[in-house]
Amino acid sequence: MPIRIIMPQLGESVAEGTVIEWLKQEGDRVQKDEPLLAISTEKVDAEIPAPAAGVLTQIRAKAGDVVPVGGTLALIAESFASGTGIDLGSEDSAVSVTVSPPPGPAPPSPAAGIRSGEGRFHSPAVRKLAVEHGIDLGEVPGTGEGGRITRRDVELFIQRRQPAAGATPAAAGSVEIPEELLPLTRMRRSIAAHMIRSKSTAPHVTSVAEADFTAIAEFRAARKEAFRAARGVSLTFLPFIVKAAADVLSGFPTLNARWTDEGIRVRKVINLGIAVALPDGLLVPVLRNPGARAVSEIAVATADLARRAVEGRLSSEELSGGTFTVNNFGADGNLIGTPVLNQPEVGNLGIGTIEKRPVVRSQDGADVIVIRWMGYLCLGYDHRAVDGAVAGRFLQTLHRRLETFSPGRGIWADPLLDSL
Repeated sequence: MPIRIIMPQLGESVAEGTVIEWLKQEGDRVQKDEPLLAISTEKVDAEIPAPAAGVLTQIRAKAGDVVPVGGTLALIAESFASGTGIDLGSEDSAVSVTVSPPPGPAPPSPAAGIRSGEGRFHSPAVRKLAVEHGIDLGEVPGTGEGGRITRRDVELFIQRRQPAAGATPAAAGSVEIPEELLPLTRMRRSIAAHMIRSKSTAPHVTSVAEADFTAIAEFRAARKEAFRAARGVSLTFLPFIVKAAADVLSGFPTLNARWTDEGIRVRKVINLGIAVALPDGLLVPVLRNPGARAVSEIAVATADLARRAVEGRLSSEELSGGTFTVNNFGADGNLIGTPVLNQPEVGNLGIGTIEKRPVVRSQDGADVIVIRWMGYLCLGYDHRAVDGAVAGRFLQTLHRRLETFSPGRGIWADPLLDSL
């Protein structure tokens, strides 16, 4: 009986995928778990393995086709007669099998990629782009593990070598404006589609509060060098904010939820998406259950997710399952932003740059100007599920939690940081 290979669900909000390349052809015999084809979605690229040994009898979606989740990609016959290309059944009698990529990076196999003369492994997506654009992969700098070339490396290489496009014909009396065409990468198109879908789906509102980070800044300054020596990563403000946000979210269930026509579905776990800027786009890997982790553990975990996001080594599981997002746009010096929701979530916390500023404080009954570490907390939310009063209380609770930072106590207990 034929087995139906379907487009897998690679992420909660992913509705379709694009076939990049078939690694096997109709009539080919395949082994169980042998890669059949490479696909791409707005969240991740993946190779789909064969669920059983047999013959690839029919290819239903060719390279370049966009297939909805659950759509048929191909048929495999587990038992076959001698010869190739024999149709051994119809889709009506096929067994539907959901195929998912492995949970993490797997060693490359000869059927799934190729090594250059320098011994570097190139995935099917990388090879396809290189062939289409006549690129010598030896000229492309790789940012992946061990210098591996990722698809994003090739797309950036293509953009950088693109010659300036000629100006469009000018109307009579108009001034010609020189232009340069930057081709849209697959990631750029996916982000654009996701943002349009988010803005057209949910009524976005942003509320802003200011927080005093001085206590955290002083604690961090005293330990950041020792922490880097102990764990090999920087101790930034982000893990403190992630820890506080996870703790406060437990008291605001409608912010850790998703909107449906049947009602507001409150998530029973808190998994925070951490927005990571890439040279040509953005990814949001998910940090699971940060409320149960110490600040030092969050710092190491977020640094690891960010590094592997840049290298293109995140699994599909690490890009799905988020319930709320934290976006640190202050890393680039921005004070305030209006976060766009990562559908189907209803909340996105943007963090402005944290810097020293003069502020007014009361001391001994008098107003004085003091220097404090200040930053803005910008909460974007879906007004269908969350009202301004709820958003305001969340922000006030969050900034008080950050301002009353007390090392070694309550949620801030951290055996590693407390010992440095």
